[in-house]
Amino acid sequence: MAPPSIYGEPKIRSENGSVFLEVIATGADVSKIQWFFGADELEENEFLKFSHNDEGGNRTMFIAEIKDFDKPLAGEYKAVFANADGQNSASFTVTAGNAPDFHDKPHIVQRDNGNVIVIKVRAKSHLEMKAEWFKDDKPVKMTDRVKAVVKKDDKDKDGYQFLLEITGPQKDDEAKYKCIVKNSEGQNQQSLNLVFD
Repeated sequence: MAPPSIYGEPKIRSENGSVFLEVIATGADVSKIQWFFGADELEENEFLKFSHNDEGGNRTMFIAEIKDFDKPLAGEYKAVFANADGQNSASFTVTAGNAPDFHDKPHIVQRDNGNVIVIKVRAKSHLEMKAEWFKDDKPVKMTDRVKAVVKKDDKDKDGYQFLLEITGPQKDDEAKYKCIVKNSEGQNQQSLNLVFD
C-alpha cells in the first residue's frame, strides 16, 4: 500500500455564512484525519464540524465546516491524512473577502440623564451591509423600548453607525450584547457587556 494521495484540487466554498473546506483523498484512514489552523490542531465544537463521505474507488471526501465565518478565522488551514504507510496533506488559504471592518471599539452612550442607553458600533464597508443584534446570543426582540437605528457615520464616508437604543433601561437589559455586521462577502462582529452600576 502507498501513503494517501490527494484526488483533484481541494475546494473552498461558502454557503449560508459557513465556509466549507473539501478535499478528496485516496487510501486515507478516516480515523486518522487531522485538521489544522496554522500550527494548531482543530477540534470539533459548535462552530466547527468535520465529516467525510465515501466517494467509491477507495476515495473519501473530507469536509470541515466553519460556521459563522468571520474575519479572525481567515488564514491557512490544512488537512493531514494518514494510513499505515505514511501521510499526506492538503492546504487551504481561506480569505475573508471584503467583510465589513470596524473602526472603533463598541461603546455605550447615555442620553436624557440616563433614561436612554445607546450601544454604538461603527463599521465600514464598500458594499451594502446590515447589522443583526444579539442579547446573550439570542436575537434582540425589538419593541417600542428597544430599537435598532442605522445612521451614516459623520466621520467616514464609507462608514455607518449601528445603534441599539434602550429607553427606560431595566435590570433585565443587563446582558452581553453582540452586533454582527454582514455584507455579501462576509461578516464581522463586536460584543460588549451592559451592566448598570
